[in-house]
Amino acid sequence: MGLGMQGGCGRDAQDMAEEAVARRFRLSGAAHPLLLLLRRRAVDSLARALRDGASCEPPAPRMPLPPEVTHEANAGLVPGDIDGLAERARLPALPQVFLELQHAMEREEPSYEELAAIISKDPRLAASLLRLVNGPLFGFRAPVETVTRAVAAAGTRRVTSLALGTFVLGLFRERPPHVVNLHDFWLHSVATALMAQALAARLGRDDPERYFVAGLLHDMGWLAICAVWPAGAERVLDRCRDLGQTLTEAERAELGMTHGDLGAAMLRRWNLPVVLLDAVRHHHEPSEAPASDEALLVHLADEAVKAFGIGGTGDDCVQPLDADAVAARNISAHDLDAACDALLEGVDEMYAVLGAGARG
Repeated sequence: MGLGMQGGCGRDAQDMAEEAVARRFRLSGAAHPLLLLLRRRAVDSLARALRDGASCEPPAPRMPLPPEVTHEANAGLVPGDIDGLAERARLPALPQVFLELQHAMEREEPSYEELAAIISKDPRLAASLLRLVNGPLFGFRAPVETVTRAVAAAGTRRVTSLALGTFVLGLFRERPPHVVNLHDFWLHSVATALMAQALAARLGRDDPERYFVAGLLHDMGWLAICAVWPAGAERVLDRCRDLGQTLTEAERAELGMTHGDLGAAMLRRWNLPVVLLDAVRHHHEPSEAPASDEALLVHLADEAVKAFGIGGTGDDCVQPLDADAVAARNISAHDLDAACDALLEGVDEMYAVLGAGARG
């Protein structure tokens, strides 16, 4: 993440960190107090990593798309046709295990044994859950060896979030998208999920796991654009780079929609709650979703993860904050600072648990 030389290699780590972070914040607009906090934390984190010997390398330049990819992927696509693009993305049905978990959770108090029996039908999900509860996020002294005990330890809501996470992390692997690096994309998504959940917990929300799911899914629309309309995605990123436009400004100009619009259209096919669809659709403009605060916390989480340079989606600049939405919910710098601590402490573990591999 950064500039292209080894830590301490002829330049002061603090200067290198400030330069790298300044590049991430070049489109962030007015100096909102929460952005100033994120910038300071990001510089401190990167400078510390450089002093410890981390490399600071620039992202590799995007390679031109092969002509056959451009022709095949763009045939018949029309700007503004959200439903047509959602259909083209071919989002699969939710797996039976997740549907069974959803139905079980609709009852007031499903038993741990019942949930464990459902989870055990999916070996990958069961293994992920056992890794989660035996990791440092829980800190149990004795190993948790059964799925039933793991469900009891993790909590029923977190189990449902984990089930959706393991499924979503497997999407598009058989058809890797162009333009975006899949490893970096999922790392960004997992980090945003963790940060959104940490904010929700800090603010005393009753069900912080639903914020985790919203964070995990927030950029699904961008992944779909990169997979089925790569030339459009490439033009969007070129606008961001060459014209200094934000991602959503460039998307509206080139595609007639935003990745939030497309993501919500795709997720509607899963019959997920409207509040989750609104969080995905409006995570760059949470003032448009005033009925709940999922969109706002994902908005803050997304920008925090970009500030720290964790993963990436192709356009990794911190965007302007929706100051009206932040003010309406009275999000404090103290709350954001504490959530940043949780993010930096837990992102590697959560990413490994969700089965996407180790962080590079």
